[in-house]
Amino acid sequence: MQEGKKLLLQLDEEIKNSYGFRFQNPPSLAKIATIHAIGTELRLRTNGSTYYWDCSLRPDIETFIFQYTLEGQGEIKLKEKIYRLLPGDAFIISVPEECEYYLPLSSNEWKFIYITLEGEQAKKCWEHINSQHGYVFNIPIERRLVQRLLSTYIKVRDGRISSSYQASSAAFEFLNYCYQHFEIDHATYDPKISPDIAKAVEFIKKNHHLAVNLTEIAEHVELSSTYLNKKFKQEIGLPPLNYLNKYRIEKSAYLLQHTEKTVKDISFELGFSDPNYFCKAFRKAIGVSPNAFRKNQDSSYSYDFLITDQHGIIELD
Repeated sequence: MQEGKKLLLQLDEEIKNSYGFRFQNPPSLAKIATIHAIGTELRLRTNGSTYYWDCSLRPDIETFIFQYTLEGQGEIKLKEKIYRLLPGDAFIISVPEECEYYLPLSSNEWKFIYITLEGEQAKKCWEHINSQHGYVFNIPIERRLVQRLLSTYIKVRDGRISSSYQASSAAFEFLNYCYQHFEIDHATYDPKISPDIAKAVEFIKKNHHLAVNLTEIAEHVELSSTYLNKKFKQEIGLPPLNYLNKYRIEKSAYLLQHTEKTVKDISFELGFSDPNYFCKAFRKAIGVSPNAFRKNQDSSYSYDFLITDQHGIIELD
């Protein structure tokens, strides 16, 4: 939360700063994912001025917008339904789209930050989120997705994203954070997740260092093992024990990056009774041994996420 406040303080004095990316002869990577534009705006209702976008008439075709309200109130009309956009509300839309967003008559100001992406992977990500989760969401400011948007904007503003390669890299990172938020983080506070599954997730995280089994988790939430396994997979995307293993691998990757603890100590700390089994599990998930992973970490840059076949997105923070 404190980090979120620090980033917001850096935006407080900014009324309108928009940055467009138009590189000469961009690499083919840019066609997969890149930043089209990023910016902040404060729209005020003064002297009859207004703010209005019709996404079916925008000139930037095949772009993908994430916009987040910081202060005031806006509105978006999607397929004849109107949504109020209060602080903490965001929308994800494609252009062209049957929608309009604007400063409504009931609001005197609307301050927001946005990022517009291009590319095949951005399109796939937006289509997935829209089909599975909708178009308008409330995302607390402290969530990692919003923090990434704020920090990406500050990097652009400070001149730290100034080439097509850097823009593509930043776009990929933001897409990863989108998947992370909606497929994993979202599950821990989304009201659509049932209380018993949320309770199971909490139990797994609290006891990840113990030899937890499916029966113990099921007994804790007062469900049968079979029903828990099925329901947990439906709501979280992974069976309970797979989720436990993923959580342990995330923790171990962080400890390998940020501490000098031995592989043996890390394996015991995370509930693996046999260090050799931990090494096999880590190699299967990440692709290299724990020691190789630690040696290959560049001290000037560390990944926030790894994309794996077994567990999908592995968080390293």
